[in-house]
Amino acid sequence: MTRKDFKEIADSVRREVVADDERKALADALCTYFKSVNSRFDRDRFFAACGL
Repeated sequence: MTRKDFKEIADSVRREVVADDERKALADALCTYFKSVNSRFDRDRFFAACGL
């Protein structure tokens, strides 16, 4: 996956998941997978892009 893919997913999470606790739970779950497919994945940057 590329940065473009991660950005699009984060944008979707931010737009579609209204409740902060649900958005955080989804972002956490996604981060686990993203880190497994890309060792350079930046969790903090992804959370910021998700609006967290």
